[in-house]
Amino acid sequence: MKKDVRIIVQNIQRYDDYTDKIVTNAIGNYSRSGSSHSVLYRELCAGGHVVENRLIINPEKANLYRTGSIFTEMSFLNGELTESDYITADGDINIKVRTLLYQFKIYDDCICVELNYDLFLNDKFTSNNALIISIRDIA
Repeated sequence: MKKDVRIIVQNIQRYDDYTDKIVTNAIGNYSRSGSSHSVLYRELCAGGHVVENRLIINPEKANLYRTGSIFTEMSFLNGELTESDYITADGDINIKVRTLLYQFKIYDDCICVELNYDLFLNDKFTSNNALIISIRDIA
C-alpha cells in the first residue's frame, strides 16, 4: 500500500432502546512494520473538535489511540476484556471493551478489519458495536 490512504470506518452502536450508525471517511497516512500496519488520520467530532487517531492493526489484535479534545486507548483482542480511561474536558470515564469478534484481512487493494465488541462505561454495559474499517490506497 502507498503512504496516502483513505480510511472508512462504519460503526453501528446498538443500545437497549435504539441503534446509532456513524460513518467516518478520512484521508490518512499508512505505514508498515513487520506484521503491524499503522494508520494516522484526523476526525472532526461534534462541536468542531479535532481528534487525532492512530490505528495499529495486525493479525492478532487492533489498538486505537485517540488524542486531541479526548484521550483514550482501546485494545481489541478476540475473547478478551480490556480496560482504559476515556479522558475528556468534562472528566474521566473508565471504559472496558469485550471483543467478541476481530477479523483482519489483507487484499490486493485494501486492508479490512471487522470488529464486534461490547462497550462498558464505568462498569455499566452501554452498547454492542459492529465496526468495519476499510483502508485503501488513494487512486
